[in-house]
Amino acid sequence: MLLSKESLHTVAACRFCTMCRHLCPLGLALGKELNNPRAKALLMEMVQKRSLDEAETAADMFECCLCGACSANCETGYEPPVFIREARGQLIGDGLAPENVTRALDGLLEHGTLYGMTGEDALAQHGRFEKKDAPVLLYVGGLAAVKAWPMVQAFMSLLGKAGIEFDVFAENVSTGSAEYDFLGDLKDVRDIAAACADKLNAYEKAETVIVLNPSDARMMRQQFSDWGIGLRADVRTATAFAAELVADGKLVPEKQTRTVTLHDPARLARDLQETEPARTVLVAMGYTVKEMWQSKKLTRCTGGEVLASYAPEIIRKTAAARMEDAAGTGAQALVCVCPACEADLSVCTDGIPVEDLFVLLDRQCA
Repeated sequence: MLLSKESLHTVAACRFCTMCRHLCPLGLALGKELNNPRAKALLMEMVQKRSLDEAETAADMFECCLCGACSANCETGYEPPVFIREARGQLIGDGLAPENVTRALDGLLEHGTLYGMTGEDALAQHGRFEKKDAPVLLYVGGLAAVKAWPMVQAFMSLLGKAGIEFDVFAENVSTGSAEYDFLGDLKDVRDIAAACADKLNAYEKAETVIVLNPSDARMMRQQFSDWGIGLRADVRTATAFAAELVADGKLVPEKQTRTVTLHDPARLARDLQETEPARTVLVAMGYTVKEMWQSKKLTRCTGGEVLASYAPEIIRKTAAARMEDAAGTGAQALVCVCPACEADLSVCTDGIPVEDLFVLLDRQCA
């Protein structure tokens, strides 16, 4: 396995460091040292020294949700997900990935989603969306279309109540987010991202693209830019856009007295540095927010869409651990703002209710 200079530098730095192990969601939920970046770095060093065959590392490299908790807590700025993604791409290219991973990836590359259908077909199940050449374009994504349609409906309802003219991105093609987590920075992934950008840019009147899934927003705002892929429109997260509508008085929620806790999606809080808009909306709704210890940039990931596609048994454990965190606050409900997090947490039948921010806001706005 030939890792890049950047990855090798990170491996050398991480291999004997344990400073982030207390934040790794998989390490905490599964109790395995191999789930922590230090152990993965040691495996990679052993491969480089040829004291371990790369095939023996495959299962461990794919037991990671790439949430960035390790990177966010690294005082020296190292990013273990860089070498983990790179190792995954090489393992897949060499035909050494676990069978469950290969099966999920094959479906993704065939359909553009992890759900056995294209994103366009997933969206079309809910009706036809005629192009209106509106200034706002809503990117739903495959995950939300399949697993979080009430969130989508509520957000579209909110846009209507606020008097926002919008189009729905009917093509609903992949941003390359899931492909990137499987394969890393490969030309094929960049081509998928570029194809998405071309489709988005075809909406020539769109000035703003609103994105429901933080993983897709991260791709558009960070990876597209890093790869020189241009978007004509400004990319906004759904949470930030909703908070702006509330602040501007375009949405005026009827206040209710409730105590809730908020789950911060890792990609939203860490990659996009956004933690306050959802809290602002909850306060405007009259809610008191009780924080979990691992909140905001220290948030504890529930696992994510990619890991769920090939390791649902791990998702059951990471989601249950997050539900315990939420219950410990004494809140009446756990509020989510991400379709992937909601899908993960839905596997838990015990604990406090899990509710969607946009569904709640829609109910409280006339």
